[in-house]
Amino acid sequence: MYSICMKKLALAKTVADLDAQAQQKACLPPLVLMESAGLQLFEAWKPQLSPHDRLVFLCGSGNNGGDALVAARYAYNAGYTDILLILLPKEGSVSYQKQREITQAYGFETLLWDSSQTERVQKALDAATWIVDGLFGTGLSGALGTDVSLLVELANKSPAKKLSVDIPSGLGDEVPVSSLHIQADQTVTMGLDKLAMFHPLSRAACGIIITVNPSFPPFLMERQPAAALLCERNRARIGVLSSHEYKNSRGHVAVFSLSEQYTGAARLAARASFFARAGLVTLYCDREVLPIAASEAPSLMVKVYEGQALPTYDAHLAGPGWGSGREALLKTLMETGTPMVLDADGIRCYAQMIKQGVVLDHGPLILTPHLGELRALCDACSLPFDALDTPSSFFTTLEQLSLRLHATLVVKSSLVHIAAEGEKIIVLEGLNPSLGVGGSGDVLSGIIAALLAKFSDPVACALEGTLIHQAAGRLAHQSRCYYDSETLLSFVGKAVGEAEA
Repeated sequence: MYSICMKKLALAKTVADLDAQAQQKACLPPLVLMESAGLQLFEAWKPQLSPHDRLVFLCGSGNNGGDALVAARYAYNAGYTDILLILLPKEGSVSYQKQREITQAYGFETLLWDSSQTERVQKALDAATWIVDGLFGTGLSGALGTDVSLLVELANKSPAKKLSVDIPSGLGDEVPVSSLHIQADQTVTMGLDKLAMFHPLSRAACGIIITVNPSFPPFLMERQPAAALLCERNRARIGVLSSHEYKNSRGHVAVFSLSEQYTGAARLAARASFFARAGLVTLYCDREVLPIAASEAPSLMVKVYEGQALPTYDAHLAGPGWGSGREALLKTLMETGTPMVLDADGIRCYAQMIKQGVVLDHGPLILTPHLGELRALCDACSLPFDALDTPSSFFTTLEQLSLRLHATLVVKSSLVHIAAEGEKIIVLEGLNPSLGVGGSGDVLSGIIAALLAKFSDPVACALEGTLIHQAAGRLAHQSRCYYDSETLLSFVGKAVGEAEA
């Protein structure tokens, strides 16, 4: 059901297989595919070019380099004649060699790269308006070599805008994202979006991503497996409340939070649940802050939990503002089997209990970790220290954690990754840095908890809740530019209203 409005994210092997199938099953010669790729690249890029731009093309000896050579020719034919080609000193494929012969016939200014040319190349790159990165493609299996790394460093230092062919050189499924790579302003990717571009620490290096089809037949593209899914929706869908709904039927959320040290997190999460259509919210807090909590949140039912039997709630939200020492409470909450959203200190508490060998049965569970909390979960589950370092291992690790914990993960960074048992990982790219403020995650957990109190599907609650949170961030940014999480709350209700349309 989640494949609607989703794009495939593909592994490098899948893209290589697609290219081979296009040649073998659709009888498309490699040179035709390269010519089409270069043309599509140029057409996607052309609207941003000005007549007197200085264009520098960095060309490896593979398909990406050939695509860049084709784009250079089309740029020249269109009147953008101030062009320099910087080539890596390798012969390359037959198709690449043919494109190289054509550029030689055109008489392009060309420079063969080696480190002795550093000063000259730096001047050329600094003088460029655009640098086109066609050095390496998706098949890279390790960090760049020393000689090419120097060229990439020079390109990244240049004030020129940077366009990457297919994927920024230096990124790859099995390459640690901390390795050196091109920092592109725009990436024109071929056929299918690449998984390696959607690690939390690789997405920014791709800039604006434009996907084009270099003549791959649709019937072949449809058959390619998805390694993960990219959500193309930016509006949530939760349906309109029935006319007979009232507070008891709209869901009752119990928020377990509010220690003396952290009074804001629970209030944000609880109020977010109200704005996300929960009919009732009960806040459990420590006794010493009961008067403060009750006075600050008149819409909440505020109680102290001291080990008493709990009434039945539609959803629990635990963790925001907990501090330490909440293991007994977490065990009690999980044993109720009530659908739960676990956030912040609750996640670290859960990880510590797992590491100590405590077995915790639970009902439907959604975890909302940031990357630091995600590493704590990895450590608790004895996953390798570098389990999150490459795109491939990052996605695999999320799949493993969702299976081991029998939980839905909502991993928060500049992107959001939703992982659940038996489902493809869903990536959402809000790309709204204004949401990166203290308390924003508490608002998200409150939204998801409100949906979980009403709906039975944790993945749907995670997906729609994240979309509501992102929509609230966009609305807040449009209205206030920058804001705090208290202000963000005031836009959650409007985002929910839009989701009802």
